[in-house]
Amino acid sequence: MLQLKVDTPQVDEITTTGARRVLYVEDNPAVAQLFQVKLQKAGYIVDLAANGAEGLARLVQQNYDLVALDQDLTFCSGMQILQILASRPSSTPVIMISAPEDTESVTEAIRLGASDYLFKGRQDQYLQILPAIVERTLEMHRLERAREQTVEELRQHNRNLILLNRVTHLLTSTLDIGEVIKQLVQTMTELIEVEGTSVWLLDEQQDGRLVCAAIYSQGQSITPAELSLPPEQGIAGWVVKYGESTTVDDVATDKRFSATIDHSTGFNTQSILAVPLRTPHKVVGVLELVNKQRGKFQENDRVLAETLAASAAIAIENARLMQTFRQNRDELQARNEELDAYAHTVAHDLKNPLTMIIGFADLLRDNFDSLPADNITTFLETIIEHGLKMSSIIDTLLRLAGVRGADQVKLEEVNMGDVVAETLKRMKHMMKEHNAEVTVPDSWPIAKGYGPWLEEVWFNYLSNALKYGGDPPHLELGANVQKDGMIRFWVKDNGAGMRIENVEALFAPSTTPPSERRRSSHGLGLSIVQRIIRKLNGIVGAESRPGNGSTFYFALPAASLSMASPPVNSNQ
Repeated sequence: MLQLKVDTPQVDEITTTGARRVLYVEDNPAVAQLFQVKLQKAGYIVDLAANGAEGLARLVQQNYDLVALDQDLTFCSGMQILQILASRPSSTPVIMISAPEDTESVTEAIRLGASDYLFKGRQDQYLQILPAIVERTLEMHRLERAREQTVEELRQHNRNLILLNRVTHLLTSTLDIGEVIKQLVQTMTELIEVEGTSVWLLDEQQDGRLVCAAIYSQGQSITPAELSLPPEQGIAGWVVKYGESTTVDDVATDKRFSATIDHSTGFNTQSILAVPLRTPHKVVGVLELVNKQRGKFQENDRVLAETLAASAAIAIENARLMQTFRQNRDELQARNEELDAYAHTVAHDLKNPLTMIIGFADLLRDNFDSLPADNITTFLETIIEHGLKMSSIIDTLLRLAGVRGADQVKLEEVNMGDVVAETLKRMKHMMKEHNAEVTVPDSWPIAKGYGPWLEEVWFNYLSNALKYGGDPPHLELGANVQKDGMIRFWVKDNGAGMRIENVEALFAPSTTPPSERRRSSHGLGLSIVQRIIRKLNGIVGAESRPGNGSTFYFALPAASLSMASPPVNSNQ
């Protein structure tokens, strides 16, 4: 019996590993050569075998995407090769080629697993359609493999769901952590008949403290009032540290017991069964059962508690992962919306200065020798001016990236006069272009914030005031200390004003192209302002009425009531 080792190709091998390789076993050299040329022109790699033995040898040495077998071969027939392939875990599709009258062989070939067949015709006409048959067979094979993979994935998924349903149905009927814990403490209290059950979760962000997540006692759920234990304190702390269950029949005789919680709740703990809430990777908390009502805690109590605790730990971890997933999804969606809006805004804002730069650069290149010196100077100044505009837009991008990437920033006392001065310096060309007049106070209250971010806030507010203010714009800047300990900083313009129906929507990113926005829209800059101020523990807002201009403000916590004088002139 001929032996053949056939490696099973990967599911996506045909479509991902480049040119597909075909083996044609044919004892007629002329026919084989013609077939080889046809398929090579179609992008295949074609190997030829002049007889059955050579075909078997090639199948051992090389994996093929498809095998075409002539039925009548020397040393080993096509049917024998197909029988060998059928006995091996090979998924290579096979096309059987036989004489027109040999329908019996074709039927047997299909039974043995041949993917397709072809009858030889006179003058080798079958070779004209053989490439199409090859392509069809490969595509059908690919679809079948994809279907099999999908079915296997579904089968595996169903097995996992059944297993999950059996083990954690009681505790994982919801992905709400509070509901999972509520079900756990209530179930354990009733099953083991104890006076009370509590769940303590490890808070890794608070140096490993254990925080009480739920208490069930005397038939009712009790919402814990910020109960927590320092790391390694109490029996619960010991369980977390060593990852082991423990039973204490009399807590008065156990040095590990801490009466701190009893003093806070008025509960009288006498005996405890504590088991770890353990996921496959770590301990996430502790399940405590207190004061068994009939006798002492038994071994079966511990086994039951550990079994449910294991399921609960996985459910809690899954709920946390889902919560994180939802938060990441919402954040990603918000970022995508913001990036879409920013793409529209940046593309529009960059296009104008870039067009001016290219236009004047072309004029200088083509007419430099004939242009008067004054014109050359004017053109260069225009190029510089619009280059600075582009630089400002890029700075905005970088600042936005910095704000988005920062989870938190250390707040410091900010001299708002210095921040405003730097912003106005940055906007010098814009002020000149709009012939704007800016009035600033002689002194500013000191707020808590972060200077570089606040410069971006002022830049956005002032930019919008220049765009939508009067002609020419008269801008007034100021600050007011409020009774709630916040300082409101504001920019007032002399524009046409607008009717604000929804302030929150005004500060949300807009995906509408700038050229299509209504006058009441202030673009993406305000969404950046809102993001910054919220991270600085402040609020944003706007006030406006048609015909009375607009005032945009932000409020930050006050650092002190002292005043700082800004190094800027009152009129710019």
